Amino acid sequence: MRALHALGALSVSLAIASSAPVFAADTTTDPATAAAAAAAALLTSKVDTAIANASSYRIAVSGPSGLSLDIRSYGADRVKINSTANGTPSESIVIGTAMYYRSADGPWRAYPVPPVRNMRKNRLYMAAPDTLLEPLPDRADSSGQALGAFRSIAIANSQIPGLMECTYDKVTYRPQACSVSLQGLPTPVKVTYAGWNDPANAVQAPPGVAPPPPPGAPTAPPTAPPDPH
Repeated sequence: MRALHALGALSVSLAIASSAPVFAADTTTDPATAAAAAAAALLTSKVDTAIANASSYRIAVSGPSGLSLDIRSYGADRVKINSTANGTPSESIVIGTAMYYRSADGPWRAYPVPPVRNMRKNRLYMAAPDTLLEPLPDRADSSGQALGAFRSIAIANSQIPGLMECTYDKVTYRPQACSVSLQGLPTPVKVTYAGWNDPANAVQAPPGVAPPPPPGAPTAPPTAPPDPH
């Protein structure tokens, strides 16, 4: 889903979002290593496909110091994030090559963002792009239902490395919950997925706000100094 790249375009508004992959390319003929790499590639493909084929979903993120994010991904290139970091709320919306942002109850501002050229592999939120998922033993939820599990390299906005462990539905391969440990953070960041294919996740531009010019289009010089706030 292109929307995962729209999340990257929002990194300037987030408090959190490379190292080697869990399974690097193997040039040996060791059967166990080759089998593990094949299992990782297959699981990564299935989870990526499950995310890409969803018409919409929501991601809830909670972290240290009161950090919280409510992310709605809708369609091919629409994402909305409501975030709170250090007590300050903000909203960010990406629709195609248009980004809208406001802090607290301030005015909306529109910015152009570049179009997505290449689709990354490993589409999980906070996962390091183009790395493979390492299968882990199954786990059980609170009702005793078996869930699949995997580990992935994680990365935050400031290129802070870490590791994440996630569960997923063994039928649909949709991720359910992740615990993300990042270097320098005292407690893990919690990420949960829900609201798959829910029309209520629809993302619209803020009313009354003109879209920005297309990326790369010439703009008129400002008539007043920019607002420092």
